[in-house]
Amino acid sequence: MKSRHFALLAVAALGGLLLLAAAAGRAATASAPQSLGKFGDWEAFVESGAGGKVCYAATLPKQSKNAPAARGRAYTLVSHHPADKSFGVIGITAGFALKKGAPAMLKINETKFDLYTVGDTAWSRDDKAIVAALAKSRSATFFGFPAKGDAVADRYGLAGFADAHAAIDKACPPK
Repeated sequence: MKSRHFALLAVAALGGLLLLAAAAGRAATASAPQSLGKFGDWEAFVESGAGGKVCYAATLPKQSKNAPAARGRAYTLVSHHPADKSFGVIGITAGFALKKGAPAMLKINETKFDLYTVGDTAWSRDDKAIVAALAKSRSATFFGFPAKGDAVADRYGLAGFADAHAAIDKACPPK
């Protein structure tokens, strides 16, 4: 399971760059992933490469508390990797190195999901349960500890999540 998450770090980084480029108003290049559409707080993408087609939905936090001053881009991705038979993988990039061994958590309504961390990204132990909860909720809050300092809380809006997820399901059908 860890190997699929390490492979996703590249996709997460690319997704962050795409979101950054979109936020800056720059046009995507021909080799960049293609948008499947914007759905409320979320945007869905598809890209093809040597490893096959990858589809993902991404969003930026609407609100952050206690974020480090030198923070990079924070975002959440839900991705499908048909070639790896990997679907609905949750990855939350904090934009700073997460403290090794410290807990990370995603709270959706009153349900708390424990996450594990690798570098600046937190990964789900139960992707299916989180995807189901995201589809039924209005917001989610990620809690993670930087290498130094207090816990950071990022609140994500979930408007459009179900539609963005449906778009990646259509482009990269789960099997």
